[in-house]
Amino acid sequence: MNMQPKFIYFVLTFLALMIRIGGELENLEVLQKNELESSSNSTNTLSGKEKSEQLNSITNGSEMPENEKDNSKTVASDSEEFLEFLDASEIESKNTNDTSLSKNTNITTANSTSMSATKVNCLEDKVFGPVEIVNYTRLMELLLLDAAPNRTRNSKEDKALPGTCILVMFYAKWCVFSSQAAPHFNAIPRFYPHLKVVAIDAMKYQNFNTQYGIVGVPTLMLVHNAKPVAKFNETVYTLETFSKFVSHLTNLKPNESLYVTSADFSGPVSCVPTKETDYCLVLSWVFIIACLLYFTMQSAWWKQFIESVQNTWRESNAQHEHVD
Repeated sequence: MNMQPKFIYFVLTFLALMIRIGGELENLEVLQKNELESSSNSTNTLSGKEKSEQLNSITNGSEMPENEKDNSKTVASDSEEFLEFLDASEIESKNTNDTSLSKNTNITTANSTSMSATKVNCLEDKVFGPVEIVNYTRLMELLLLDAAPNRTRNSKEDKALPGTCILVMFYAKWCVFSSQAAPHFNAIPRFYPHLKVVAIDAMKYQNFNTQYGIVGVPTLMLVHNAKPVAKFNETVYTLETFSKFVSHLTNLKPNESLYVTSADFSGPVSCVPTKETDYCLVLSWVFIIACLLYFTMQSAWWKQFIESVQNTWRESNAQHEHVD
């Protein structure tokens, strides 16, 4: 009971102190505002006086001393000279920009002409027949026979050397995309008689895949002087895209308008996908199954299973003997 009046007294004194502190803070804020207003008024009056003095000095130019007049003249002359200097510098910068642009355009035109001049120089003295389906040894013979005797390290000089151009198609007999591209590929020799066109089964002869980086089929590769020049990277395999590929990289042009006939669908490259037994795949599956059987037979689970089967067999034999 005696604690309640003490607690009430403590609360009342705390409230009184807080009210007093709040009043003192308000008084301080009012004083600060008054000081700021007085300082701003004084600065405004000073600036007004300075402006009036400047106006009087401008209007009463005759009352200015001679030294100040001379200084003003020199300042004006200096400002005029500075403006003239800025104009001259702007003109010079424009001229330099124009010259740099002209130089850049000359460089780009020179680069474009050099790029257009680096086409493969294919020989046009030989006329080749239809598409030839080759094996590993035949393709190696073609590449070795057509190799340039004196090859340089510069790719532009290699392209400028005259040589036989070979268009190689890496295909697979079971591939649907290879069969769809086959009639268009069979028609290429009719429009490019000076281009040797061959096809090789990439699944049967896989040595060239690793040598030339053949990842998928069908893949077309242009060879000049036994050196690969470029690969066909389009997604549409048609005669028009093949012709653009050859004409863009070589000096050869089609001799007539492009078209595909019914004879192109009959060969040499087959237009119908055929199913063949992949012996490598069969051997790989046999190897995998043999490894699984071996590791399962060596496991503890398999041994426990064999022991349980043997125990049940022995128990059954013992029961039969007991019955007999």
